[in-house]
Amino acid sequence: MTDVKLVDVSLRDGNQSIWGATGVTTRMVQGVASLLDQVGYHAIELVSSTLMATAVRYHQEDPWERLRAARDLMPNTQLGFLTTGKRFISFHRTPDAVFELAFRLLVRNGVKRLWVIDPMHDMEGAKRTAEMAKRVGFEEVIGGICYTTSPVHTDEYFATKAKELDDCDAIDSVYLKDPAGLLTPDRVKSLVPLLQSSLTSTRLNEIHSHSTTGLSPITVLDAADLGIDTIHCALPPLANGSSHPEAQRLVHNLRARGHNVNVDLDAMAKASAYLQRQGRIKNLPAGSPNEYDEAYYRHTIPGGVQSTTRRQLGEIRRADLFDQVIEESVQVREDLGWPIVMTPFAQYIVTQATLNVITGERYKQLSDEVIDLLRGDFGPLPGAVNPELMDRAMATKRGQQPINDGGDVTIADLRRRFGATISDEELLLRAVMPAEQVDTMYAAKKNSATSTLQRLLAAVNDRPSTSVSISDGTTKFSIQRGPSDNVGAAVVGTTGGSAAQEATA
Repeated sequence: MTDVKLVDVSLRDGNQSIWGATGVTTRMVQGVASLLDQVGYHAIELVSSTLMATAVRYHQEDPWERLRAARDLMPNTQLGFLTTGKRFISFHRTPDAVFELAFRLLVRNGVKRLWVIDPMHDMEGAKRTAEMAKRVGFEEVIGGICYTTSPVHTDEYFATKAKELDDCDAIDSVYLKDPAGLLTPDRVKSLVPLLQSSLTSTRLNEIHSHSTTGLSPITVLDAADLGIDTIHCALPPLANGSSHPEAQRLVHNLRARGHNVNVDLDAMAKASAYLQRQGRIKNLPAGSPNEYDEAYYRHTIPGGVQSTTRRQLGEIRRADLFDQVIEESVQVREDLGWPIVMTPFAQYIVTQATLNVITGERYKQLSDEVIDLLRGDFGPLPGAVNPELMDRAMATKRGQQPINDGGDVTIADLRRRFGATISDEELLLRAVMPAEQVDTMYAAKKNSATSTLQRLLAAVNDRPSTSVSISDGTTKFSIQRGPSDNVGAAVVGTTGGSAAQEATA
């Protein structure tokens, strides 16, 4: 019997897997956060750099405000961030100075748990990332073993990689991450004990397994039987499908097997009801249990990448190419030397497969990211690379450039480029995102109704007596303050001559 703790992934991985990374908004986080805080989760996987980018790009929202809202509304629950340690928002290598700034800002804005998962299993790089995270204030750092299937990814391979994390004081524990939902009950029974026995100074005690093949609800139960005491899950409508096991059902199943799970199911139900209502209002899909699909083991593309790819193909009016792109990704992965199919390499593989399909000729056009990968920017590939592909990549101008991890970039350089007086949070966004997207976000923020109200309240706050009314013909907004009064604001609907709504601030 195991005392099992739960990590909720609805707002990060559920959103990315079911809603294409764009469904969750700051207002939605504000609406559900206090409910999630009542559940008793061990932690909430709140954000990744991808979701920070989509907040800016698709919603013109400040991602730092979203983090602060979650922090303020979930004081009892640890908030977490997922990183590969190699990139932040950009799909290219991120300089160490930028990464350290990002980590400092995450901690400053309330995120205290970090999952470090290097997709290429560069464990020395993962340990450096963990040490940086602890140095800037992360309270808990979890090192990752990233599961996949290929001729080179054997149980012994994974055990060797896990052992490399064992001597790092900055890593509090190790988790098994299954981003494509490929783990089977049989494989978890052989792999988990081997990983556990390879560690002497730390523990493998956490599992993250997607439901893409329909097996993870059973696989995580078997993991609990083997002593794994922390399990990732999600709430409907952001559970099942290519996301994670549904939390309420998982609790019932764990208890049926004799495990203890100390959570509030009523609070779960309320949080889920809120998310489902938001999904219906926004016409967003709801995850449902997937049937087992043996063919999935051919391409292994994670659910979040599949949904994002489908959306992006639809945006260029080529949604009909989705099946061809997924099939082409099988050959691309083999030619690249069997990189693990997770962010960012899943996107590299799918992007190159898309180019192959659209151009009608394999590798006629190579993406910059694939050239960087073959050049060695992310470390050695686990298997043999197609020599013709390697020759073609290295013959390009980009392929002939030396590897540059941006190690010589400093924050002072960024300040000279983007401005000495802007906030650290704005500086980071400008360092890793297109200027026009950041400009649009800050302009929208400045002109939002909330911002306008805050400026108006601030303008009258120091005046001893104030009366202001604004009307557009149907709604009148009034602020009145006497010499000893607090500022009061009222929104009064004037349609038909009667008050439709009134509130004070």
